[in-house]
Amino acid sequence: MIFIYGTGTSRLITAPLPTTTCAHCGTRGQLSVTVFSRYVSLFWIPVFPFGKLSVTVCNHCKQTLTSKEPLPESYRLPVQTVQQHAPRRLTNFALPLLLLAGVVLIVVLARLGPARPSSASAATVGSDDAGVTVGARYKTQPMAGTRGYALLEVTRLTPDTVYYKTTTGLLGKPTAASVAVALRDSVPPGAERARYPRAMWHFLVEGQGMFRPFVATE
Repeated sequence: MIFIYGTGTSRLITAPLPTTTCAHCGTRGQLSVTVFSRYVSLFWIPVFPFGKLSVTVCNHCKQTLTSKEPLPESYRLPVQTVQQHAPRRLTNFALPLLLLAGVVLIVVLARLGPARPSSASAATVGSDDAGVTVGARYKTQPMAGTRGYALLEVTRLTPDTVYYKTTTGLLGKPTAASVAVALRDSVPPGAERARYPRAMWHFLVEGQGMFRPFVATE
């Protein structure tokens, strides 16, 4: 990418020097000084100032002197005074100000834009809840090294959590009657407070397959 950079000047102030006598024609009260700000530019846009330049003009004899060359001794103090009190120009910081305004605009638009659903609320939409409903029953995969399994029943749902109760290890082919008895009589104390985030529940049902939707046979 090509960068076009350079320097420029902008006028800050023009002020009379009423008590200073022109060193060329000897006329008093005809001098004025103009102070310029020098700045660095990028793509012709000012970036930051780096110095000042003063130009004196005699309105009588039209002699013009700049502070780049040695000024007469009588000029130096009044010119320095005007130069020190010359106001700054914000336009000499145009590029940084434009970048700052762009950042502020992006932040404002981001805050005013439509809110994205949180991960918790997103988990309640679409496939993340695996179609879970209160009362739904699931069967776990056989426990390692055995034919045992456990049954789960969903007891409560919140926007981000699935609460369930689970039996202890069971054996044999489950039927509608045995499942009802097992979920009633084989639930350890506190098991109804078991819970998973909905996204995790979806993973265990649809992804890993640890829990399988269960419909008991007669």
